[in-house]
Amino acid sequence: MKLDLAPVPRGVDADELLALSDRSGKMLQKIRDSMLQPFPRKQAPIYPSNKVQALCSIDKTKMNYLLKRGELPTGKQEAPGRMRYFTLAETMQWVKKTVDIPERAPGQKGKIITVGNFKGGVTKTTTSMMLAQGLTLRRCRKVLILDLDPQGSTTTFFGINPHAEIDAEQTILPLVDGSVEDLRHAPMKTYWDNLDLIPSSTDLFNAEFMLPAKVHQGDETFQFWKVLRRGLEPLLDEYDYIIIDTAPTLSYLTINALFAGDSIIVPVVPDALSFASMVQFWSLFSDLIGGLQSNKHTEDSKVFDYIDILITRIPKKPTAELVKDWIIKTYRDHVLPVEIPETPLAMNTSAEFSTVYDMPSYDGSTDAYRRIAEPFDRLVDLIDNKTCALWETEKQPSLI
Repeated sequence: MKLDLAPVPRGVDADELLALSDRSGKMLQKIRDSMLQPFPRKQAPIYPSNKVQALCSIDKTKMNYLLKRGELPTGKQEAPGRMRYFTLAETMQWVKKTVDIPERAPGQKGKIITVGNFKGGVTKTTTSMMLAQGLTLRRCRKVLILDLDPQGSTTTFFGINPHAEIDAEQTILPLVDGSVEDLRHAPMKTYWDNLDLIPSSTDLFNAEFMLPAKVHQGDETFQFWKVLRRGLEPLLDEYDYIIIDTAPTLSYLTINALFAGDSIIVPVVPDALSFASMVQFWSLFSDLIGGLQSNKHTEDSKVFDYIDILITRIPKKPTAELVKDWIIKTYRDHVLPVEIPETPLAMNTSAEFSTVYDMPSYDGSTDAYRRIAEPFDRLVDLIDNKTCALWETEKQPSLI
């Protein structure tokens, strides 16, 4: 029997690659525009009064009492007795007034949280975005999110095409190439109140050449892994949190992100392949920390406030429970007491460049919404409680 041979591949040259790049960029733009219709930009969500009551832990009677006092926004309603609706900014005012939230003391620095894992598909971007939105909404924090992935998924979540609308000067690249000393110029306002963005673009791939080039220029005191931290330091007076979303690779930028973080959150999916990948992550990470800190020009050692593991995208499968048990037994108290389930709603919102926080008036199943929203609410509260405890400790005078 004679086998049918496949046609000879026609080859792919530089022109074809450019054409593919052009078509992919145009397609992403079309997808973004169609997903975000009828507006070309994302709009902040509008919160119904019952959602505001839930965020503030008050009932309808308490809300009516506060409305009559006239100290808080009244929102809008179509007619007397109908549901009131509040803008995101108005909702935040209600939360700040009714929830006892510890404040960062004057002079105290904000915290940098790096979300990282060398494996893709573990919801790093979703976790970063949900954490940033939740901290502004539930805890009235001012947050900056930094997109360090050249693919720009976080930037896309904000309704911005990183490839067509962002140039190198808007990213961290000027810091990397030495054009600027810090990143005070870089944060840009977004559709979400109190949440700013330093975007990404494919230009960030150039950082992987610039940083090692500086290393080889002969300056033995240059510490490439501290470039990002130094650039972010001046922003810690303005922001309560800076959240860094990293690429799923061990790159020069990822190394900078890990060293920049006061703490690290590692999302992991409970499957055998992800578990094996995470074992490699810890091995490389520990070698990296130990190796770079043995540098003769490094006087201080890196100490993280905490390193937490977030088990995410948990399917209803026996094998997932088995791997989850491996993770808990291996990493013990580093595993957060919050589990993010895998749900169709979560996957659909990601496909539409949105999060659950973008849709407070979800029209589908209430149980489906709560199943994904409540774990993220708990994650936000848990992380902010840790930070408040750290801020309180930092206020205490040293006994030494």
